[in-house]
Amino acid sequence: MLAVATVLLPLVAGCGGGHDDAGSDAKGAKATAGRPGRGESADQGSGAFPDQGVVVTASCSVPANNPAAVTVTGWDPTTWKQTVSRTFTVPAEAVVAAADDVASPLVELCADNFPGSGASEDGPRAVAPTRLRQLFDKDFSRMAVVLIDRETEATGVGYVDTSGKLTKLSGDRGEDFGDTPKEENAVFAQDGSAVWFTETDSSDRVRIASRSVAGDHAVTEQAGGDGDYMDGAGLALAGDPARGLFGKEVRTSPDGRKATAFITWQGYNVVDVPRRSALLKAQAKDVRTREIPFDADCSPYGWVDDRSVLCGPRLGKAEDPQRENSFWTLDTSRLDGTADAPKGAVGDPIIPATDRKNTVRAIARDGKRMIFASLQGTRLEFFVSAIAPGATPKKITAGDADRALSVGDVLEWR
Repeated sequence: MLAVATVLLPLVAGCGGGHDDAGSDAKGAKATAGRPGRGESADQGSGAFPDQGVVVTASCSVPANNPAAVTVTGWDPTTWKQTVSRTFTVPAEAVVAAADDVASPLVELCADNFPGSGASEDGPRAVAPTRLRQLFDKDFSRMAVVLIDRETEATGVGYVDTSGKLTKLSGDRGEDFGDTPKEENAVFAQDGSAVWFTETDSSDRVRIASRSVAGDHAVTEQAGGDGDYMDGAGLALAGDPARGLFGKEVRTSPDGRKATAFITWQGYNVVDVPRRSALLKAQAKDVRTREIPFDADCSPYGWVDDRSVLCGPRLGKAEDPQRENSFWTLDTSRLDGTADAPKGAVGDPIIPATDRKNTVRAIARDGKRMIFASLQGTRLEFFVSAIAPGATPKKITAGDADRALSVGDVLEWR
């Protein structure tokens, strides 16, 4: 899987701008990252996102002398024309840069839009982890934000809507004599009822909690624990009722009962979502985990159904030459805790082995198709493929597909 670029620079310079559609023909496009697509044809802020037949992307623009903005766009995966687009103006007090040293999915979304971030030699990002989708409520009408007081460095949570209205959910605790409030990792409950977050104290203890978006902004504490060895972790929600999972690279299954996560000292694991919120770490209490066997060579991209995950090579180069730069599925229901992958758990290669660098950009909600980016030198192309062994990828030649898929993150394919 691809590392996310972050740049420790202040919000001072712009980047990106227009995109030359002439570079999107069948010959492929040169790899580009951090360049927001044009939205002139989109009906900004209006219309509903279709429930099916749409690829939803999110990108962040960071212009000089203007507020940052996040644009969420729906694309028709047949024609690659925009169907709907909404823009959120990021409040000045919201955390968008890694330089603030505050954890927020918004920082990850905006990372490639800072000066000097440039294009990754590995191509665009992989399909977004769960927490990036959960920056927004179900219909993409509100976006969760982490807010910072630049003087005290205290942080709290809130949300912004497409009209630009900011609602602060954290109260003013400036008169309290105690630790500086440090609420981070704001994500939205998909039903829109609450913003969830983590809070870390001076003893490195992490609390998972939620704040109601109702008038009282009531706080419900969900879980807590020692945050040691949790650097780089983020918050994702799973299940109904929702539970918070604080961990690294968390991707939840469609039914909300399982997740994959990278756990320090253990590697990639399959986690049974517990009854209460939890920190996903080695020897976590009340959390059942099963390590993904090393011989499965699986770096999880996401779930294709409630049992199986889509994998790519764990360390970039596959152990099996027939799987070089390919993808395959892993049936997690067969994992039994042993060191070796059980017979039949690891699926056969989906696409032919190749020297191209391939990255999954989107997995269809029905789990039957995927879109992947393929980088050959500096030529970046996109393909659609069935998620089945021996599939024949089909190149996406529509001009707007490059603009849709080479920038920002793919949040979902409905």
